[in-house]
Amino acid sequence: MQKLLKRAAVLTAFVTLIGPLHAPPAHASPAVQAAPAAPEPAPVVGELTKVNPDAKMITVKSANGIEVNFKYTDATAVTGAEKSVAGLATMSGAQVTVKYKVEGSSNVATSIEVRGKA
Repeated sequence: MQKLLKRAAVLTAFVTLIGPLHAPPAHASPAVQAAPAAPEPAPVVGELTKVNPDAKMITVKSANGIEVNFKYTDATAVTGAEKSVAGLATMSGAQVTVKYKVEGSSNVATSIEVRGKA
């Protein structure tokens, strides 16, 4: 019986001392602990159907007929349309490609390429 107790004590000590060596360090850098970033969504290509400069919103109708709303900011890069978001107001009906990121429940345009009216 004493041999069994000694073995149990030795095994317990071994697990107690060696176990923490196999666990991830508590001080691991945030980059190691952080989940991988979500992939950037695919750009939306379609017709610019609505521009609301007051709300800083545009609507694009994709080739499959789905309308997608995007917020834009002063940091949104625009090519064509006088190279600014202000130029979008006169471009309804133009073909566009919108690259964006998802922030909460909103699609925020990071770049808008305007190719002219269809």
